[in-house]
Amino acid sequence: MKHLVFGDPRSSRVQFFRYIFVGGSASVVDLIIFVLLMRYLGMHYLWAAFVAYMFGLSWNYVLGLMWIFKSRHPRLLEFFMVFGIALGGLFWTELLLWLVVEYINLTPLIAKMIVLWIVLFWNFGMRKLFVFH
Repeated sequence: MKHLVFGDPRSSRVQFFRYIFVGGSASVVDLIIFVLLMRYLGMHYLWAAFVAYMFGLSWNYVLGLMWIFKSRHPRLLEFFMVFGIALGGLFWTELLLWLVVEYINLTPLIAKMIVLWIVLFWNFGMRKLFVFH
């Protein structure tokens, strides 16, 4: 267990373990903002999901750079690559959230919790494949 937390993050297993932890904390940020925007500001769930996703993304990116991945690109290029992948994640978040709320009739919060897990695998896989090693 010590290696997963403090060891060299070159193995995919260590990276994925750390990504789950960082992604989990980013998901907490995302969910809290999502709920606050809907409950206290009356924002529509799709707009709230957009804003919350951006906060969670920022949290995830900063912690990911510090603890999970080693960069293999110049920082500016890396930023734009992560941003492009994040746009894909945002697309999946919005589409799947809409489908689950409108067609499966789950509440926006339950739908958001389900969609977060699906998009986690997208974001990790794409970052691992194209941006970091």
